[in-house]
Amino acid sequence: MTMSPKRNPRLAGFAALDGLGRYGVQDMFEGCPRAAAAGVPTSVAAVYGGRAPWPAPSGRGVARYGARLPYETFPTLGEGATPLLPLPAQCGLAALWLKREFANPTGSHKDRMSPLAVARALDVGARGVLASSSGNAALSAAAYAAAAGLPCSVIVTPDLTDAYRRAIVRTGARFVVCGDSLARWDIAARMVRDEGWFPLTNHMLPPVGSNPFGVQGYKTIAYEIAEDLGAAPDAVLVPTARGDLIWGIGAGFLELAEEGVIARPPRLIAVEPIPRLSRILAGKAAVTDSFPGTTRQFSTAGGTATDASLRAVRDSGGTALHVTDEAAQRGQIALAQLGVDAELCAGGAYAAIGALHEAGALREGETAVVILTAGSAREPTDAALPPLAVT
Repeated sequence: MTMSPKRNPRLAGFAALDGLGRYGVQDMFEGCPRAAAAGVPTSVAAVYGGRAPWPAPSGRGVARYGARLPYETFPTLGEGATPLLPLPAQCGLAALWLKREFANPTGSHKDRMSPLAVARALDVGARGVLASSSGNAALSAAAYAAAAGLPCSVIVTPDLTDAYRRAIVRTGARFVVCGDSLARWDIAARMVRDEGWFPLTNHMLPPVGSNPFGVQGYKTIAYEIAEDLGAAPDAVLVPTARGDLIWGIGAGFLELAEEGVIARPPRLIAVEPIPRLSRILAGKAAVTDSFPGTTRQFSTAGGTATDASLRAVRDSGGTALHVTDEAAQRGQIALAQLGVDAELCAGGAYAAIGALHEAGALREGETAVVILTAGSAREPTDAALPPLAVT
């Protein structure tokens, strides 16, 4: 279903996250050029003129919030309006909720980013869209490109699971296979710069994050939480790799706080499978460093961080916590025994509650939301299950 997206007339341009660069409405796939030249790469964020109405108009999902996004209309598959599930509180918390992002059309939070980036690709007449991804972003990009009638290429490694591969194949997307995760970015940069593909995801090293038009879609998670609760929680726990999601959630809450819709933004807590932001916040590393380590939490794997992720945590008064694969698996099992499926890194976010309480980062009487990024059905497994015995 091809369509002509409608750009938001309030969109005034983009500003560097460090506040030192201001630009018109344009594509800035590689972040702020001034910051890059200074050796401190950072992304850019959309700037709007005037104020959008609140509450949002009636309707459902991300499309309700078009007045607060770069495009008022965009290719949609019904994304957003995901459940906010209350759970029994623990560690003295007054209330605890799970935001089930795997209720989105392709099964992950990436469906909030893809439609806006694809809308921009349509608007500028791009030859097609490109995603470099371990799975969730690739599938989402492929689905939304198909819905918009655009070609799509996905850059993957041989580790892509059969479940993701089958789902992507059915969309008609083209596969580009490379040896490892870092190699994907060199290929993506060439395809963007030399071949004219429109990128949905990062292709820089050090990284600056995904498409700035698309990342705006993550603000809608904050909008939905604020509407469902009538306030902001004290803390939001987010599985984090390069930080598009946590930055977008923070931007949404900050916007609502500046408008007086909520009293104050929540603290943002990045839950990571490899110590990255936790080392940076401790003064032991720089955001431009590479971080060694391996993990089975494939959706948040990788050895890099971004300025956006650091700012989201630091500016909200939050923190970052390293959660091992073993702890993440315990969290995944605990959620399953409550009837909630989650991918391993989302299990890690749930498992982080106890450690955060012990560290004083979650306090008695507070409220918290855990972001469940995706379900477990497509993620890799370590070993085959034993055969079922006939009874």
